[in-house]
Amino acid sequence: MEKNIDLRANGKLLIAGEYLVLAGAKALAIPLKFGQHMKVKVIPDPVIRWTSHEPGSTWFTCDLDPVDFKVLGTDNPVIASRLSFLLKNAQRMNPSFHEEANGISVDIEANYPVGWGLGSSSTLISLIAQWAAIDPFSLIRKIFDGSGYDIACADRTELIFYQLDGNKHAITETTAGKALRDHSWFAGLGNKQDSGKEVYSFLKNKSFSSEDLNRISELSELICHAVEFDDLYRLVNEHEKIIGRILKREPVALRFKGFPGTVKSLGAWGGDFALFVSEEEPGIVREKLKHYGLKDIFVLDEIKAIS
Repeated sequence: MEKNIDLRANGKLLIAGEYLVLAGAKALAIPLKFGQHMKVKVIPDPVIRWTSHEPGSTWFTCDLDPVDFKVLGTDNPVIASRLSFLLKNAQRMNPSFHEEANGISVDIEANYPVGWGLGSSSTLISLIAQWAAIDPFSLIRKIFDGSGYDIACADRTELIFYQLDGNKHAITETTAGKALRDHSWFAGLGNKQDSGKEVYSFLKNKSFSSEDLNRISELSELICHAVEFDDLYRLVNEHEKIIGRILKREPVALRFKGFPGTVKSLGAWGGDFALFVSEEEPGIVREKLKHYGLKDIFVLDEIKAIS
């Protein structure tokens, strides 16, 4: 490696189509301004010195062998093992990746708390794929059983429709309708989910019909393009009802009784973030959400990736 490397990948939120996107439903997702930077520099020591940061702290460190990516030392063996596995797969896909076996430092800087669950794994996979000059979708399939929508968000700035057909995927950029722009708030619930476990449980049970798939695909488009608040409210409630029935779980809205509108889970049910839909004045909505103990609250323009 002759020069320093500086790469960026955006995080994500899945607005509609969660779980059923794995079975071919069309999903709606937002690339976020929250993401990770990767900086790679040559160092004299014969080691890969890996450090991951979030605002105000270092949350992961690891030393790896530059030849075979063996873990030499770390403060989190589980994450280190996954990182080693990821780098080995990247090298198998591109044998010239890091073939010089130089000593390097790799600094990963998240501009948000990684506990928010906005894609620390998917952004890392995207960054490594960029670094190794390989297809990120091929790399993620070697690691996870997820849909890959998060990888699609990593290098985009506009909302996307994402749909799977076997190992192929269709990605279409789109724009949010007036209702989603004017009447939606995104708030962290502080309950980060294990996406791998959620995916496994869903695929194991498969308690959905082709009608469910078709309707969720329709709802993804309708939610995105809704103009009136009443339509967005109705569509979000219908989406929650369908997914709740499939998962056999109570809607997340029950945790926020008295909210002047409706609430929808985003991604893993009841976990990382939720969508709050209301036609009340923004100040009233924010105060209500703070009353529930929520601190990380954003409107669409505050969370969407910058074009």
